[in-house]
Amino acid sequence: MQSANKPATTSSHTIPMDVLLDIIRILFNNSLHWQVEGINEQEGTMLVQITHHQGNPKHQKALQNIIGILGDYNYYVKGTPQNEAIDY
Repeated sequence: MQSANKPATTSSHTIPMDVLLDIIRILFNNSLHWQVEGINEQEGTMLVQITHHQGNPKHQKALQNIIGILGDYNYYVKGTPQNEAIDY
């Protein structure tokens, strides 16, 4: 498999509970490894660590979709454009 030759990259993302099921669906459907790093009950968010292979186009697209959902959600809730979002 081509992705086995490329290094894995890990990134952390703050996931609002409002979009958690959508994000988990993407993670499962694309066989991405992930783990919960923490939960912030006051903010209603979960910090999730996602590991993907840089050479795997399916993983890259899935990660882009996740980042897009988080950016759209941040814009909807806070009115902040995606490029100004912090860790969303």
